[in-house]
Amino acid sequence: MKSEDKKDRVFAEVLRGMEQDRMRLLARQPFIGTVLLHMELVPMAEPLLCPTAMTDGRAVYVDCRFYAKLDMEERLFVMAHEAWHCVLLHFVRLQSRDRQRFNVAADLEIHFVLQKEKMKEPFVLPHDPAWDGLSAEEIYEKLESKKARRGPGKCSNGIQGGVDGDGFDRHVYRGDAEKTGNGGVDAEAVERIRRIVVQAAQISERRQGKLPAHIRAVVDKLRKPELNWKELLKQFVTSCYGGSRRWLPPARRYVGMGLYLQSRRSERLEAVLAVDTSGSTAKELPQFFAELASLLQSFGNYELTVIQCDCAIQHVETFSDGCPPPKNRRWESFGHGGTSFAPPFEYVRDKRLRPQVFIYLTDGCGDAPETPPQFPVLWVLTKDGEVPAKWGKVIRLKREPGDEGGEKEGGR
Repeated sequence: MKSEDKKDRVFAEVLRGMEQDRMRLLARQPFIGTVLLHMELVPMAEPLLCPTAMTDGRAVYVDCRFYAKLDMEERLFVMAHEAWHCVLLHFVRLQSRDRQRFNVAADLEIHFVLQKEKMKEPFVLPHDPAWDGLSAEEIYEKLESKKARRGPGKCSNGIQGGVDGDGFDRHVYRGDAEKTGNGGVDAEAVERIRRIVVQAAQISERRQGKLPAHIRAVVDKLRKPELNWKELLKQFVTSCYGGSRRWLPPARRYVGMGLYLQSRRSERLEAVLAVDTSGSTAKELPQFFAELASLLQSFGNYELTVIQCDCAIQHVETFSDGCPPPKNRRWESFGHGGTSFAPPFEYVRDKRLRPQVFIYLTDGCGDAPETPPQFPVLWVLTKDGEVPAKWGKVIRLKREPGDEGGEKEGGR
C-alpha cells in the first residue's frame, strides 16, 4: 500500500473516531457536545505544529498518533477541552501576556471546569487546588514562570504532555491562524461563538433542565457580554468629541487666485480628569491614566487638565499633544483626606474651562453636586465603588490581572 494511501486511511479512521466521540459527548453533555457540532474536526500528522491537540475557535485539530494512544474517556476529555477553549474565548484573551504561561493558565481554567464534569484527564498540569474558580488571567498571575514553562511530564500511559512546556495543548491566537489556513479570530468570530454558546445552552436546558452553575455563569456572561472598560472609555470619549476635524469655507487668500480650496481646522479636544485621592484609587490611577493619555493622543490635538482632589483641590497639571505626559511616569499623589466631588467642578467653572469630556476616577464615596454640569461626565469607579450621582455615565474598573473586562452601570 502506498504511503499516501495509508496516510489517508489513518486520517479517515481518526476522523471517524472523532465524530463518534463528538456524538458520545452530545449524549452525555449536551452543552459542550452542541458546541462541538459547530466545529470542524481535523486529524493532523504534523507533530511540530500540533503535537497533541489544538483549536483556533473554528476547528478542533488532533495529532493522529496522540489521539490513537488515548482511551475513550481520555479522548472525550480532549474534545471537551478544545471546545471549552472556544467557549471561554481564550483566543482573544492573550493580549500582551507571555504565550506559554497563559497557555498553562487557560488549560488550568478548563481543568477545573471539566473536573466538575468528572472527566478523565490524560495528564494534569501542576497547580494549586485553591485556584478553582479563578479566571485564566488570575491563574496566570499566580503561576511561577519556571513552573509554567516546565511542562506537566508524562502520565501513566506514557503520553508526553505539553508543547515545550506550553501546557496541555497548543492554542492558536489572533494572528497565528494563518498556520492552519483558517484566518484570524476577529470580532465577527467572537460574535459567532457567542451565538453558538447561547444556542447550546438552550438545547442543553431543554434536554437536561437547569444548567450546572459553572456553565450557567459562562453563558450568562455571553448573553449579556461585558465590554472591556478601555473600550467603554473609548466609546465615551469618541461620542463626546465627535469627528476630529471639521471643514470650513474656502480659504480666502486663495479665492483671488481663482482657487477654491477648502480649509481645515483641527479641533482641540479639551478634557478634564479629576482624581479622588482619598486613597481608594491609588492602584488604578497609573494604568487608567496611561490608557486615557494614549487615547487622547490618538485624537491628535488635545489638552488634558488633571485635578487631584480629596475634600479640596490638592494639585493641578496640564498636558497636551505638544507637552504629553512622560511615559512610565511615577505618580505622586496629593491629599488623602476626606472626599468631596464639588471642587473640581467649581474649578472648571471658575477657570472658565469648556471640556468636551470630564472624567472622575473615584470609589464613589462622597457628596456629588445635585445639578449636573453642562458638559458630559463619566464616573470611573473602582471595583466596589458606589455610584455617586443620578447623572453622568458610569463604568467600573475590575481589579483583575490584565483588566479583562469592565461593566457598564448605566448611562444616566
